[in-house]
Amino acid sequence: MRKILFLILFVSFISIIIISCGEGLSDPPTGIDENNNGFESPGVADIFVNSCATAGCHYGANPAGDISMENYSSLIKGAVHQHQGHNAEFEGEVLIPFNSAKSLIYQMIEGNVTPISPHENLNLSSEQKSRIKNWIDNGAKNNLGEIPFTNPSYRVYVCNQSSDFVSVIDGDFKVVSRIVDVSATPTTDSPHMIKEFGDYYYVTLISAGKFLKIRKSDNQIVASADGIEKAGMIQITSDGSIAFISRSSTSPSIYNSVYAIRLSDMSVVQEITLPVTGVPHAIALTPNDSILYVANLTKDRISKVNAKTFEFIDDIILPSGTEPMEANCSPDGKYVYISARGTNKLLVLSSLADSIISETDVNTAPMHIAVSSDGNKIFVATMGNHMAGDHGNVEVIEKSGESWSKLTTITDHRFSMPHGCDISADNNYLFVSSRNTSGMFTPKFKVNGEGTNGNLAIIDTRTMSVIKVLELEEYPSGLVVEK
Repeated sequence: MRKILFLILFVSFISIIIISCGEGLSDPPTGIDENNNGFESPGVADIFVNSCATAGCHYGANPAGDISMENYSSLIKGAVHQHQGHNAEFEGEVLIPFNSAKSLIYQMIEGNVTPISPHENLNLSSEQKSRIKNWIDNGAKNNLGEIPFTNPSYRVYVCNQSSDFVSVIDGDFKVVSRIVDVSATPTTDSPHMIKEFGDYYYVTLISAGKFLKIRKSDNQIVASADGIEKAGMIQITSDGSIAFISRSSTSPSIYNSVYAIRLSDMSVVQEITLPVTGVPHAIALTPNDSILYVANLTKDRISKVNAKTFEFIDDIILPSGTEPMEANCSPDGKYVYISARGTNKLLVLSSLADSIISETDVNTAPMHIAVSSDGNKIFVATMGNHMAGDHGNVEVIEKSGESWSKLTTITDHRFSMPHGCDISADNNYLFVSSRNTSGMFTPKFKVNGEGTNGNLAIIDTRTMSVIKVLELEEYPSGLVVEK
């Protein structure tokens, strides 16, 4: 009898504990597993899985827009085109951690995107919208509390000159992973060029006259050099000690100097005086840090500067009307490649002879230049003539011994005034920004109230074909690939 009574009491006690522990809990939402399908919480997972990943929408083998929302890992990849021949209209990310305002998926939820159909039928509550907003603004974490795109093998940094943002691209996922506000004044500050070294990246602001130092780990501005009038292009010495800053190509033709800045404390070491006034814009630094080449855009000359002592050496005179726009050194330091805006050529300057030894015709308005690590391929972004319907292209020049010739021309209907370019350390991917100030590129989705989007083309250099185009902010210009 005592054993039976004890058993009844024990079962009753366990029942009370189970009921007590289960109070306030409900069954998991339909389709949600014990790991929240990878999302941070069941509530966030419920919205995506049961409101978006439904039959005929973002679900299955061929989800709408090639964007699957069945689980966290699929969502953060953005648009993924797996079947051949897909002429995609949108190929980017749908969310950017810490930035719901720039996350396409949240803007769609809010009905702030054109075209919105069929997303107007989502009918999410205010509480659900707020939950997604807070989730994104707190880092869009997964069920382990991890923030996506935190440790990629490399990043690409792109200036957006008309919106005061820097877009950070994850080199592995090849999506925009962060957007960094680099504005310094209430007006447009015009981030123009960007370079990276070690734990930091560096940005010039044309209008604000600043040179910013930004920490990679958290994208915080940690220091700036001020009074850098019409700050333009950047070259950094191989030891990361000195940065040389030129003038913007949009400057009036009244300048005869460039800056040398010590990166440790962001102080101006010297304003290097050149003998001729004009627009000293394009700069190239030899790999051994011995010579800085400064191209004067309006005076058709290349000034040689001793990069150790900051002393002017000599001028190399170019033919009248050359308009040297951009410059880049070969990896061995024997050549300087110059895009001649006035004559639409790629010029090869011999650093030994101090003279032009080769000219290759390229498309209208050549801009930035990227060189493969073996020095055998030179890529030139050309803006084209948008007034004549020319979207621009990428010219590929091949070096063979002491001769250079055009290998191929890369075109894409989404190019729209290509501006900046740089190549990955393994030489497999070329990244090319398009200004699109002409509006020739029309994004698939337009966020209401924003300006004209530019884009970033990702080119597989093994096939010389565009594999992906990401929509960016306004007027993408200079960019750099993390090495």
